[in-house]
Amino acid sequence: MVRTRAKNRGFTLVELLVVIAVIGILIALLLPAVQAAREAARQTKCRNNLRQVALACHLYEASFRQLPGYAGERPPYKVTYRLDRRPDRQMRAGTWISQSLFFLEQSTLAERLVDLAKHHQVQPTDQVQSTVRAPVTTLHCPTRRDARPYPLGDPYRDRYGSRGARTDYAMNGGPALVSEEDHSLIENQYDGVWVLGKRTGRNRVFDGESYTYLAGEKAMDSLRYETGNCFGDRSPIAGWPETRVSTHSYVRYAARTPQLDSVDNCLVCHDFGSAHTAGWNMAMVDGSVRLIGFSLDLELHRAQASLDGREIHAYEH
Repeated sequence: MVRTRAKNRGFTLVELLVVIAVIGILIALLLPAVQAAREAARQTKCRNNLRQVALACHLYEASFRQLPGYAGERPPYKVTYRLDRRPDRQMRAGTWISQSLFFLEQSTLAERLVDLAKHHQVQPTDQVQSTVRAPVTTLHCPTRRDARPYPLGDPYRDRYGSRGARTDYAMNGGPALVSEEDHSLIENQYDGVWVLGKRTGRNRVFDGESYTYLAGEKAMDSLRYETGNCFGDRSPIAGWPETRVSTHSYVRYAARTPQLDSVDNCLVCHDFGSAHTAGWNMAMVDGSVRLIGFSLDLELHRAQASLDGREIHAYEH
């Protein structure tokens, strides 16, 4: 009997390269699907954050008969008011964010932030810096950036130190028109939830709570998420009533149609927007949260930013 020896045969170099190429193609095909799934999860997390913010605002209103809002801030820079709105310098109680933190399981941090707002002169002691740097995960969109302190520039650095916690969400300051001469200037037309000089109660929302903006994602320069020098993100959540640029970080107006974050956009300090390609999230006064597309009609956008309703006819004319 003739015995034959089986030969051990391995992969040739060509076969190995083919296998690697096939694996690479499969990874390339699967990667967009994985990225899309991750972004969908981040969008869901963002909407859940806004639901918590809206719930905190409701709980605040249930306790004080008014929604969180104005806290003694000066008139915002490059924003004029058609209505007679004057600042009330006696209402130094922390930003609308500080107010809502009492009902976001952050009462200790909220008390410290409110206390800081009441003092005209503040030095960046260790305690002050630890307070201002404390991040709040609920205030951050995970698509855009992590919840951690980011650099502070003047005038906040001298008061609070080198870094401060931020927010990716802003309260609705109402509809506004853009100046034809200078597009960086806007004129507020009607009241939003955040009103210069006073607070707003839910009974003031005449057009229906499900049709009126409460708070949503703010626009930012896509190259300046972490630098601290985006004009719509300079202030920490602690705010500072004495400077006119503070509200640009946590109040937005319906002046232009919201857009996907872009590079070197100097108009972000007034607008809503997001880092999501699918649209931007907005919490309505009734607590519902919607993902709204960037193709939203500007007139409808402005009407939903107003408390009173029916102003869409004024914009059409």
